[in-house]
Amino acid sequence: MTVTEERPTAEVGKARLRKEDARLITGQTNWTDNIVVPGMLHLAILRSPFAHARITSLNVEAAKSRPGVIAVFTGKDFAEEQGTIPCAWPVTPDMVNPGHPSLAVDEVKHAGEAVAVVIARDKYAAQDALEHIDIDYDSLPVVLDMEAAVGDGADKVHSHIGGNQSFSFVFDAGDAGTGEPTQDAFDNAEVVVSRRFIQQRLIPAFMEPRSTVVQPVGDGFTMWTSTQVPHILRLMLALTLGVPEHKLRVIAPDVGGGFGGKLQ
Repeated sequence: MTVTEERPTAEVGKARLRKEDARLITGQTNWTDNIVVPGMLHLAILRSPFAHARITSLNVEAAKSRPGVIAVFTGKDFAEEQGTIPCAWPVTPDMVNPGHPSLAVDEVKHAGEAVAVVIARDKYAAQDALEHIDIDYDSLPVVLDMEAAVGDGADKVHSHIGGNQSFSFVFDAGDAGTGEPTQDAFDNAEVVVSRRFIQQRLIPAFMEPRSTVVQPVGDGFTMWTSTQVPHILRLMLALTLGVPEHKLRVIAPDVGGGFGGKLQ
């Protein structure tokens, strides 16, 4: 019999002390919202209250004249160069990405879609100016049921693509860890129970909301943001903005919860 001597210096199996606890309990945590850079401006976003609508008019002149406001932008200001937000997690080769602009142009496709932004000297001035943006919508049919959405004659969310199905996600259950064909197991079982399950949508409830600070550096920039995936975010920014990845730096300081929601 071979006896393996215990090695007290081995790290495997030991409880690991968290490095951030002292900062957390003494109020020294460095959240993104704590970061201030010289001359920093603040951005507020006007979002659509409709799930699907056509923007019939959008006037930002009153918002531009509010105290402390530096600029107001809509999707049409960047219609040709803003590009679309790339998909960070392509699921299958047949996945259809309809293209999501950073700011909607002419039509919104989901509730909460950004339609305009205000840049001001402080966050209160930026938020107040949103109320002075005059916008009108013409409601369009909405898609609420996933099964109805892929049925014949369903209203399309994105009119320029063939339908509402983004991808086909099929699990091949054969040889499901048993070494035997799955159907044989069902055929030989004394009892077979069939049920239909509908998985609810999951919404992670992190305490720290999404937050971002950006500082221009030469022809690139540094971004501090509450994210779980700084490297992937840097790649997505490069693809969206057309800026080489090596000119972008993304820093994830302390993150106040994510639970997968800040993988996006």
